[in-house]
Amino acid sequence: MVSSRLLRWVGNIGSDDALAVAQAVYLRRQVPLLYGLLLINSLAVAITHLDDAPSALTISAPSVLFAITFLRMIKWVRESRKGAPDPLEAKRQLRLMTTVAGPVALAYICWALALSPYGGPYEQAHVGLYISTTVIGCIFCLAVLPQAALVVAVTVLPAFLVFCFAKHTLIFITIGINVSLVLAVLLRVLLNSFEHFRSQIRPSEALVTQHQELQRLNDENQALALTDSLTSLPNRRKFYADLDALTAQEDGGSAFAVGVLDLDRFKLVNDTYGHQVGDRLLAALGGRLHAAASPFSRVYRLGGDEFGVIDLGGDKESLGRLLQQVEAPLHVGEITLKVGGSLGIAHYPQAGNTAAELFDRADYALYHAKHVNGGGLCVFTPSLETSVRADQAIEIALQSNTLSDEINVVLQPIVALATGQVQAVEVLARWNSPLLGQVSASDFIPIAERSTAIHSITKAVVKKGLEAARLLPKDVAVSLNISACDLSSAITLAFIQKVIQEAKVDPSRIWIEVTETAVMRDADAAAAALQSFRDIGVRVALDDFGTGYSSLGYLEQLPLDKIKIDRSFVNALEKGRGSAIVQAMITLCQTIGIECIAEGVETARQRDILRDAGCEQAQGYFFNQPLPINDLLVLCPRRFGDISSPDQSEIKEEKVGSQKIETLSPLLLTDQRSRLAG
Repeated sequence: MVSSRLLRWVGNIGSDDALAVAQAVYLRRQVPLLYGLLLINSLAVAITHLDDAPSALTISAPSVLFAITFLRMIKWVRESRKGAPDPLEAKRQLRLMTTVAGPVALAYICWALALSPYGGPYEQAHVGLYISTTVIGCIFCLAVLPQAALVVAVTVLPAFLVFCFAKHTLIFITIGINVSLVLAVLLRVLLNSFEHFRSQIRPSEALVTQHQELQRLNDENQALALTDSLTSLPNRRKFYADLDALTAQEDGGSAFAVGVLDLDRFKLVNDTYGHQVGDRLLAALGGRLHAAASPFSRVYRLGGDEFGVIDLGGDKESLGRLLQQVEAPLHVGEITLKVGGSLGIAHYPQAGNTAAELFDRADYALYHAKHVNGGGLCVFTPSLETSVRADQAIEIALQSNTLSDEINVVLQPIVALATGQVQAVEVLARWNSPLLGQVSASDFIPIAERSTAIHSITKAVVKKGLEAARLLPKDVAVSLNISACDLSSAITLAFIQKVIQEAKVDPSRIWIEVTETAVMRDADAAAAALQSFRDIGVRVALDDFGTGYSSLGYLEQLPLDKIKIDRSFVNALEKGRGSAIVQAMITLCQTIGIECIAEGVETARQRDILRDAGCEQAQGYFFNQPLPINDLLVLCPRRFGDISSPDQSEIKEEKVGSQKIETLSPLLLTDQRSRLAG
């Protein structure tokens, strides 16, 4: 049978070439046996004739023959340890073996016949036995090369017959005829065997070809499974596989850097020009990043508008150049697009020793670059490690079964600038964790939004905010904040609507407040969700107006009743063109019939400018800090426009978590209550 190893060797070549390679492989195994047989049998004949024949025939001639035979045997032993030869080498060996077979056979038969006259009948019989058995053994060894076997038979058999008939004895004549018949049958069997051998090679070659085609298809499928179809870059699976391979090296491996790159304003491209243009943009950026990567870098598409980078040199400048490629203008058809990017980098082994750790650290650095630095590049450092651990502690604490009970609310007054009366309150979440203590909203809300905990927080805040609404005067509205995650959760939205309908509070007193960044994720879905609230009588306010990328477009697209001017514009009222910008926003709201609220008012001067500009309502520390419901009920009858603002020298700072919160001193609050009570 043809071995599977041989089939793998001959599978890549044509039929004739495959047969030649197979013959050469088998000859490499059997020719050393052929030469070994010659040496052993010939040495035995030389020894038996040592005392009867001349030394030239028993020592000199055999020494030359044996030396040549031994060297040839060593050469073939070395050949047998090699792999399969290429077709040209195989054919060369076959031709050489066929050519050498005749002279070698002739040399040995002549030497044997030269010994035959010496010695008695036993020695002569030994010569006859030597010739017959050796030729049969050699022919068997050359079974896969019939040409060489025939050459040996044709060279040896006539001489052997002459030797037998020359003895003129019936025994030798019979032996000669018998050996001739045996050789004839043996050659016939050999040819039949060779035909079978050749017939095995051809179908086996076809099977190997099919196997290789299947292997090729499997390789292609594997490559497709590890390649992003849109950008032709390696995908997330390949990214993690390469990271695992790099971090799994026993010696720890060399230092390298892992980068996570996220596009800015990509959703705006999709919303403005459609997903087809967005896909073309991603494909073009993928090609640009691949071309710009250094020889030590590899770029991956992780999904959406997120790319990964592994840089074996750990070069921050090399990774920074990739970010520059993202920020450069790009032409998609006749459209010129410019999107920014944020890049987080983690170095191995400083940032972690596993693929998961490195990715998490790079992703956190990306979050820091995107949300804290406002874009650009950020490298993970030990100081960020502290933040990571703090966030992890918060994330674990957010999984508490009693989270809803741990969440409390405070209410910040929203004042009518014309009358100074409290017209509404904004409901703000406060979290007092049994494990962590008081945690700032700016710390736990972003983490909660990255998990399902935000929905529990929103539900608790809405329920407690509506409970507060029942205690407030009926002319005071309640503003409830909804996060981007809540807008995309049908279950949470349905819960909020159900609670509102069951709260026994006039829906017109309730505001649903969303930020521009929240609706940017999916403006159409946000508009549908907000309209469902308006359908039950709830009003809708857009928070942080002016900080998004297409505010005017959202005014047209979203069902809005109120707009809240971001505190950053209010803080700039007394600087440069800040007043003119706010005046323009207020005028815009008046023109389209939407109420305007200013956030972050801290001085009387800001209040006066806003009131003179026609702003209707405002909130901020100038009026009061967020308060529990009981404290707020005392202040509700107060006319904030009739008294001076609290002396800023009486405002102190309290550190809550990592956020500074200005609060009125207890002495001032007691004084206010006594005046109101009097």
